[in-house]
Amino acid sequence: MISSAVILGLFALLALCLMTTGCTGTSDTTDETSSGTTPTATAGATGVSGAAKGSVTAVPFTALIPFLPDAPAGWTAEDPVGASTTIEDAQWTWVSRDYSKDDARATVVIQDSAYYDVGYWEIWNSLFSIETTEGYYRRGTVSGHPSWESFSKPDSYGTWVGVNDRFMVYVSVEGGSKQDLDAFVNAVNYGGLANLK
Repeated sequence: MISSAVILGLFALLALCLMTTGCTGTSDTTDETSSGTTPTATAGATGVSGAAKGSVTAVPFTALIPFLPDAPAGWTAEDPVGASTTIEDAQWTWVSRDYSKDDARATVVIQDSAYYDVGYWEIWNSLFSIETTEGYYRRGTVSGHPSWESFSKPDSYGTWVGVNDRFMVYVSVEGGSKQDLDAFVNAVNYGGLANLK
C-alpha cells in the first residue's frame, strides 16, 4: 500500500513537471527565458523586496540560531545545527533543530537565501493548492508572511513561511497534531527575521 506522504510527494512532483513544461501557465514570480525553458523560482526577483539575487550577503548561521524556538511544553529540543553553503556563485546559510515528544518528531529549519533560488526557495513556486482524501497543500499567511501548509494522513504536517523573499522557515511534524504544528510555527519571531540585515 502506498503511503499518503508518497501520494502527496507524487502530486508535488507532477506539479513541478507540469510547471517546467509550461502546462500550468505563467506565475508572477517566474520568468520565461528566450530558450523556452522556465527557470526555477528566484527569491526576490519579483517579490515584495524586489532585490536581486546575491545583492546581500547571507547572515552567519550563528545569527539564525536564536530564532529557532524553544521546545513547547511536553517537547524536548535537541541542540541546533547550522551551516554556511556555497554552490557556484550562490551563498546561503541555514540552521535546524529537532524536537521530540513520545513518538512525535518535529523539525524547524530557517534559511537565509540572500535572494538566491536555493534550499526551500527552489520548491516555493512549484507548490500548488490541492485537497484530496489523503491530505492537502494550502496557501496561507503566517504573521503577515506568505506560507504553504501541507498535511498527509495519518499525521504528517508541514509549513513553509517566506519572509521578505529572503528567509524561509520550514516546520515539519511527524506523528503529532495540527496543534503541534501551530505551536512551532507560531513560536518563531518572524518580525525579528524580517529585520535581519
